[in-house]
Parts: sequence; C-alpha cells; structure tokens
Amino acid sequence: MKTKLLILACFYTVLSFGQSVSTYHSAPNTNFTLLGPATGMDQTATGANANWTLTNFTQGNTYVDTYTAPTASELSTYPGTTNVLSIINEANTSNPNQFFLAENGSGSAITGISQGDIELNYSTNNAFIGMFPMSFGTNNSGPVSGTFSFQGTNGTFTGTFSASIEAYGTLTVGTTYSETVTRMRVDQSLSFSVPPILNNVGTLTQTVYYYFNNTTNNLDFRYSYTNIVSAALNIDQTSESFEFNTTDNTLSSNDFNLAAITKLYPNPAQNAISVNIPNSETVKSFLIYDNQGRIVSARSEHHNNIDISNLNTGLYFLNIQTNSGKVFNKKFVKN
Repeated sequence: MKTKLLILACFYTVLSFGQSVSTYHSAPNTNFTLLGPATGMDQTATGANANWTLTNFTQGNTYVDTYTAPTASELSTYPGTTNVLSIINEANTSNPNQFFLAENGSGSAITGISQGDIELNYSTNNAFIGMFPMSFGTNNSGPVSGTFSFQGTNGTFTGTFSASIEAYGTLTVGTTYSETVTRMRVDQSLSFSVPPILNNVGTLTQTVYYYFNNTTNNLDFRYSYTNIVSAALNIDQTSESFEFNTTDNTLSSNDFNLAAITKLYPNPAQNAISVNIPNSETVKSFLIYDNQGRIVSARSEHHNNIDISNLNTGLYFLNIQTNSGKVFNKKFVKN
C-alpha cells in the first residue's frame, strides 16, 4: 500500500509566467528522473524570493508523462474526465500510473487515480484544483470523497484537498541547474472506510510541491511526502519522492550517472538511432519495448548504431547494456 499510495502525488500544472499558473499539465512526453538525496531537502521557505537547494543525490528510474483523451469505459468510470495522464516507468512500461483530469468552465479537478491494484475515484466530490490561471497567493480548498479499491477490498473515503500558489524564488539542483521558479503546493488528508463493518480503517496525509520554471513554462521539479497509517492493515509508513525534469534540463556528470548523460539521436528517428554514451562506453546488447511493455526487438550489438526501420511508428523504450555491464533505459520515438 505504501508504494501504491505514494503515486497519488501527481496533480500537474504548467507555469505561464512568473508567479502565475495557467494549467495543471506538464508538457507531453516530459521525462522526470527520480533523485535520491543523501541529506534530504529543506523546502520550508515560502512566500516571495525564496531559495531551495538539492545536492548530493543518486539517480533512480525515469518516468515519462503522456496524455490521451478518455476512452468510453474510462469516462463511464470517472465522469467528467477530459484528459488522462499516464506516467510510464521506463524500466517497467507495462504498468503505467494513470490520473483522470477534468477541466471545464467551472475550473480544473481530479476525477480519479488508477495505479496497479489501487484505485481512487473522487466520484462524490472531485479534488478541485482551481480556476486557471492561478496567481501567487491563490488558495483553494474543499472536501473530497468517493470510493477506493485495493487488492480486492472496496470501500469509501472522505477528506479534504487544497491547492495554492504559495511561493516563488530560485531552485538549485546539483551544480549546473539554478532557475527562477513558482511553486504550487497541494495537500490532501483522507480517511478510508469499508462499510458497514470497518469505519476509519486508515488515513492518508500528503503534501506535494510543484516547481514551475519561469522561463520554459514547464514543470521542472516535483516532490511528494506521504504518510499512511492503518492499524487494521498494520501499516504506518512515511515516503518521499523527488523528481527532476530531465527533458528540459541537464545536470553534469558529477551530478548524474551514465543514463542521464547518454543521448539518442536523431530522436524522433525513422530508420536508425545512434547512442552517444560518454566515458568510452559502447552498446553490448539491447532490448526495445513498445509503450505496452512488450519486447519488440532484442539483439547483441557491439556498436552504437541501432536499426529501427522495421518498427511501427510510436513511442518506444530502449534498454541498454554496455560493454562494462551497466544497464539503463532511454526513450525514443519512431516516425
């Protein structure tokens, strides 16, 4: 339950200009790489001209944000949904996290979340984010409620949700990234029940920060803190996640490991892609997965040029093993 509910952080926005947020979407196909800081990150600074710094970290998996219109089935399950965000783990593409979003003349809201074997359906009261654009100082809060499902257990939840544009200033990540950003904070507190037998079977409290680049108008960094407590399920867990936009931004080799500094080109490509791996590394073997997690190509290649002419158009994930034994994943598009 810890790893499932940690993902509930993803309520997205894009910054239109400094100190104002225009929508909750990240740019389509943006990569976010998990960072593991050795000493945490002080994010207590709020208000105007704040400063936040993240250094001394390791790299984890990379995720890509994609957007589609809801299917008829999804629209029936999550009424009012206008957009579906899928967050695809490039190391395990078969089980994307999905977030169901509604935007209309009344504002923008979360209608549901589905990830693996857990589902939150805000069917009674959607999680209202706000009417965009939202300027610095805006704070929206209200009740949320609906149904949940987890590993065959079904029940209901109630709670509160808030979203505010509460800070702007300078964000520094590693030794090469330092940008002016505006921050959106999202909080939710939920209580779970399994009526008529179990009331208040567990709780979730969560704080999420989104840092939007004032120049590129995209989400550069997102952070989630989640605490889950359930005496009935013997759970008392706290989790954090730090995710950095590695599509728009590049950290130095001193900050990131091999996966982050390896480049694929051209990308998109039609017939072949070249893999540019620093530090005298070469491709020993590779696997190519489609966006459904199926292996479509597996070869041993002792060079850095890969033939993709037989692939259909679409998004793919390249799993690379180097001559030194390192294994990592990269994304590419076949035209």
